[in-house]
Amino acid sequence: MGETASIDVAFLPSEVRPAELAVVLDVLRASSTIAAALSAGYSRVLCCKDPERAEELRGPGRVLAGEQECRPIPGFDYGNSPGKLEAGDGRELVLSTTNGCPAILAAAEASDEVLIGALLNLDALVEAIPPGADLSVVCSGTHGRFALEDAYAAGRLVARLRGERTDAARAAERLASAYPNAYEPLDESADAAVLKEIDQEDDIAFCARESVLATLPYVTGVSSGVATVSASDGTGRWRERSNADGKASEETPRERNKLSLMRTARSFS
Repeated sequence: MGETASIDVAFLPSEVRPAELAVVLDVLRASSTIAAALSAGYSRVLCCKDPERAEELRGPGRVLAGEQECRPIPGFDYGNSPGKLEAGDGRELVLSTTNGCPAILAAAEASDEVLIGALLNLDALVEAIPPGADLSVVCSGTHGRFALEDAYAAGRLVARLRGERTDAARAAERLASAYPNAYEPLDESADAAVLKEIDQEDDIAFCARESVLATLPYVTGVSSGVATVSASDGTGRWRERSNADGKASEETPRERNKLSLMRTARSFS
């Protein structure tokens, strides 16, 4: 069990505060898709601010995935169903989602380091969060509103960490403790209701599985509306930051985002 100096939960990206470390949650479904993609052999995930930015990144060695209103985006290779991704074979996944991708970009602006979390990789998150870290758990929400599944996952994470909790963190922990299993809060959520309406109900059970992936996604860079997410190699090296081109960097995601406003952004095309 990790021990942190301060644990906060932002139930919406608009509530995110500056922190040393942020964990972004979008259980249904972006963060689950990111963890599944990196586990399936994609070299990295390029999280885009909108579908137009994702389309600009189309090219050899890249696969486009995402959703609008939970539905697959026309012309993209995949929707946002984590269980339907085929093997990545070293390719890059270009992802655009309504809530999760913007939340990752917002967290990267406010935090020194950003991890991507889901129920799928809960154990990996707990093991990775360093003792004494100033932690903000960021829920992606749904269209600017509270999302039950994200708050539940936040509470499950908070419950396994030691440290001073804000009132929001205590509330998330209490909420999570009210459910006997992960499937129930996900199934009760507004997002799940939409998935059922459009015949994507299987995603609920897929995303409700806890600690079945050892993948630890982390943000390595932000540029021009794109957050680059890679996977830890399992040795804790996620804290050794790198630029989007893989070179070592002493800059945090927040610092890189500021610098990108002062210099020509690196092209992803």
